[in-house]
Amino acid sequence: MARRDVRTARIVLARNVRRVPALAQNMSQEELAHAADLSQDQISDIENAKHSVTLDNIQRLAFAFNVRVADLLDDKVK
Repeated sequence: MARRDVRTARIVLARNVRRVPALAQNMSQEELAHAADLSQDQISDIENAKHSVTLDNIQRLAFAFNVRVADLLDDKVK
């Protein structure tokens, strides 16, 4: 069985979190942190795929962006 990169979902999430505000709401990290009830450090870590993200925090991001959780985890989004 081929070894799978366990960071793939984190990398996809990071790319989509950076992309969504740029295209949709144009939020700063500070504004996103406030809207998602997360710290700015957490947003930075998520955008840089530094740590695993809880499902609750992914849901908070989805609420803040007004998108589905699936949209944040979609690896087909360019």
